[in-house]
Amino acid sequence: MSKFFNKFLYAVLTIFMALTAIFFVIRLSPGDPVETVLGQRATQEEIIKLKTQLGLNLPLMSQYKVFLTGLAKGDLGKTIFGAKDVKGLLKERMKPTIVLAAVSVTLSASIGMFLGVLAGYKKNKGFDKFSRIISLFALSFPIFSLAPLLVLLFSIKLNLFPVSEWGDLKHLFLPILSLVIPLSAIIMRVTRNKYLEEANSQWVMVVKAKGMGEVSILLRILKVCLPTILNIVSIQLSVVIAGTMITETIFDIPGMGSLLFDGIQNRDYPIVQGVIIYSTVTYMLIYFIIDYVNEWIDPRTQS
Repeated sequence: MSKFFNKFLYAVLTIFMALTAIFFVIRLSPGDPVETVLGQRATQEEIIKLKTQLGLNLPLMSQYKVFLTGLAKGDLGKTIFGAKDVKGLLKERMKPTIVLAAVSVTLSASIGMFLGVLAGYKKNKGFDKFSRIISLFALSFPIFSLAPLLVLLFSIKLNLFPVSEWGDLKHLFLPILSLVIPLSAIIMRVTRNKYLEEANSQWVMVVKAKGMGEVSILLRILKVCLPTILNIVSIQLSVVIAGTMITETIFDIPGMGSLLFDGIQNRDYPIVQGVIIYSTVTYMLIYFIIDYVNEWIDPRTQS
């Protein structure tokens, strides 16, 4: 119970620190959202009036107190532009981001594990050498440079997939591919190395001597490798979340990423804070789940 409490406390503190950091950073950055809303021709009286309505005339620590009080009540506030409910906006934009991230992680883990085990099984053979070269090549392209290249090839040159929009499966292909390529390459390399480490271990030699079949041994090795693979997936989750937001912006997908981009561009504090809350809580929740799945499947944690 104490272990669960410690992890829960760690998650709460992490979320609190992330929210506090983004609250102060965005407000201390140059620029004034009120002037952006009213325009350059706004009078000083109009600026003061709107700041008073939005609570931006209060001292910074008083604004922070109001922010925490609202957060404790589940109130994420209203947008500076249009006075829309932030919680409602997040619900509208959540589905494309969840679909994009979930499908990308699932495909990346499946492809990476399969290729990694196969490469380890065929160590130093043609497939192993080829897969390592391809994975190194895939890791050389960050998402913000890979996505435009995919658009150039599949949309402009080959005219196979649309550049933007959201709805059909064809709209998912390029955004998901831009996320799957680098993530599956990382998982493949980690899986291969862990597979080789376990395949050369003493316990494998023992079960081979006892006459266990090759397929059964392979499945046992894969089970032992799973905690390491899941740890890599959990570590890469932050990259996936950030990559999803970048991908949404590039492909004009109406998800959390494009909402965050608009919020930053317009210095709309409630939107930026809302998206950061969503991202941080989602990451910590998934990390929590993966951590307990690891304890369940890892034989070293079982008595």
